[in-house]
Amino acid sequence: MKRFVLFSGLFAVLLGCGSNRQFTEQDNQDYQNLQELVASKSLEIVSTSAIPMATVAFSKVANSRILGPGNNASNIDITSNSNKLTIKGDSIRGYLPYFGEQTFGGGPYGGNHTGIEFNNIPKDYQVVQNGKKHAVDISFKINDQYRNNDLYTIMITLYPNYRSEIRVQSTTRTPIEYMGRVSKLEQDQK
Repeated sequence: MKRFVLFSGLFAVLLGCGSNRQFTEQDNQDYQNLQELVASKSLEIVSTSAIPMATVAFSKVANSRILGPGNNASNIDITSNSNKLTIKGDSIRGYLPYFGEQTFGGGPYGGNHTGIEFNNIPKDYQVVQNGKKHAVDISFKINDQYRNNDLYTIMITLYPNYRSEIRVQSTTRTPIEYMGRVSKLEQDQK
């Protein structure tokens, strides 16, 4: 009987922890500002780190220290790499450096266009407001600009503190994630 009471008490404590966060008025205002930014369709995301899918082959390459000091197979600093994802109206443009493996049929490997590059009107564009987490999720599909057989499924999560997460699934490459910041499109700020 003691075990049952102890287990029931522990379960009640765990159930109550973190299930319903109370947001302040400032939290709600920040969330509303984020929703307005997304609705404007005039935003850009600059990523600061890439998180490739951990595979045995990629780990071997990363362990050779080819990625530079401070980087490893699970987190690569890309602050010095040019990268940006821009949503302007119905068009989405992006260049994200890619770290990972080409799985099959990806066309020529190497050359000038090794990153994830797109500039088009996406398919299946959706925006979902997640009031419980105070986050906005954007998802779409888009073809690579230079690798015509590569289709990306991109899922973006934006937070009221302007933190961003981008998850990219590809038809010919292993998945990768990016962490960064979202802001209003520069030319619209002027």
